[in-house]
Amino acid sequence: MNVFKTGTLAVALAVGSALAGTAMASPTITASTTGPSFEVLNLGTATTAGFQNSTTITSPGFADIASITFAGGSPNPSGVYGGTINDVATTPFPAGAPGNSMANYLVAQANGGTVTVNFTSAQTSILLEWGTADVATGYNVVTGGGNTIDGAMILAAAGLPSSDSGKTNFAVDITGLNSFTSLTFQDTTSMSAFEFDIGQMSSVPEPGSLALMAMGLAGLGFMARRRRQAKSSV
Repeated sequence: MNVFKTGTLAVALAVGSALAGTAMASPTITASTTGPSFEVLNLGTATTAGFQNSTTITSPGFADIASITFAGGSPNPSGVYGGTINDVATTPFPAGAPGNSMANYLVAQANGGTVTVNFTSAQTSILLEWGTADVATGYNVVTGGGNTIDGAMILAAAGLPSSDSGKTNFAVDITGLNSFTSLTFQDTTSMSAFEFDIGQMSSVPEPGSLALMAMGLAGLGFMARRRRQAKSSV
């Protein structure tokens, strides 16, 4: 039985970035099994579980994403999937134990399949719905900008044991990364897929903003009533 936890992990990456010539960042990872507290990229809803398409996604107007491309995967192609099919793809929704969601998501399939997310500007953080994090080497790996994040780090951040490997979905917030404009999600093994979706913080106004808006509307209403009273008294 899965234990539902929220945790954080400051990951000190000591290896230097060969491209940048500087020390790698030490990102902070927050992994929750009871989320997410953020929006995820809406990829539609599947009517039949399984592979949907591998069409390049361009300018979705979400999380500063410029494009999402898919490559490789065998025997199943990387791409957009929906629902769950055993030994093919398991939904990353909801966080915690995978449910029966038919919402579509992104998948880097086994045997070197990749999903590459390109951004319109440099980023230092990422929000993810991460499906069934696994501690095994090569199972679910994110790279880009000299950063490397894998499933073992996600489980560690949540404070879960390695015995929970491959069982649990997480809402993940990773900050303090080296600057990147592209991230590659991949699975280099022959036995699994990397299922995930991209997140962004909600644009819903905060309570304070809503209160100011309400005050402004009340003020406009008062002024309108005053004008009507002034006209009726003439």
